[in-house]
Amino acid sequence: MRKHRPEGPTRGPVLLVHGFAQNRYSWHARLRSPSAWWAAQGFDVWNLELRGHGNSRGEGQLGAETFRDYVDDVDAALDALPGPAVVVGHSLGGAAAYAVAGRRAARAKALRGVVGIGAIYGFGRGNPWIRSLCQLTHQLEGSRWAGALQVRSRFVGKALGRLYGLTDVIGYTAPLSGWWPGSVEPALLAERLEEGFDWTSVRVWQEMSRWAATGRFDGGDEDYDALWRQAGTPALVVLGDKDHLLPPEDGRLAFERSCAADKALLLLDDWSTGRHWGHLDLVLGTAAPAQVWAPIADWMAAR
Repeated sequence: MRKHRPEGPTRGPVLLVHGFAQNRYSWHARLRSPSAWWAAQGFDVWNLELRGHGNSRGEGQLGAETFRDYVDDVDAALDALPGPAVVVGHSLGGAAAYAVAGRRAARAKALRGVVGIGAIYGFGRGNPWIRSLCQLTHQLEGSRWAGALQVRSRFVGKALGRLYGLTDVIGYTAPLSGWWPGSVEPALLAERLEEGFDWTSVRVWQEMSRWAATGRFDGGDEDYDALWRQAGTPALVVLGDKDHLLPPEDGRLAFERSCAADKALLLLDDWSTGRHWGHLDLVLGTAAPAQVWAPIADWMAAR
């Protein structure tokens, strides 16, 4: 989905990449829409749905067979844009953005920069619950039949959306909470959970589990960690202090391992912003326009 001002964009293209089991609604809700807001700032905004998600599902293609399929999708989308872009990825979409940045740098393909919002680089290090789940999955990886399974996560999103009152309360203590309690209006959160959850591949989850169990970040014969360390691509890493799904110690590895002279880390916490930050509210929370969208827009405009 492409968005820009009616008279046309005045700034370069921006490619948005959603996370694991999500779709284009990661970047748009009726009450609050970062994709529309960035378009209003003049950017040429492209909201990508990875294969097997949303409108990219069908025609005999059920979904990704590996994480590398996602990287290929982002790479192909960048080649089709009207000029060099900034890639903005959330969660696993951020991992795909880091991976494609390393690949394109090695091939001397132009890229304006990468913005990772709660973006995976390390995985399962800062949350022992996720680490344990990933280690168990990794031990069972020999069951290859499971890798071909596609899981419809929309049922989970709808259930959570209808149980908003309960899930928001337990978010203070839940080890896998996807947002900080009170950070998103009930109506917006219900919409996001019901519309934004989609399909996913068990095999992709197996790969993520391998990253957590081994400390690697790769896609078969492509070592994304090694490529990123050499890329030098301008990077902005945005993290939330109470993000249970991507704790700061996992996400900041992208900043620490980047060799770029042009890189920045934005860690949002209660000391600097007056509130805590989870995973989903980094994109769609009540404070996101001022604390996340605007700094990202300034960073992109400068590049």
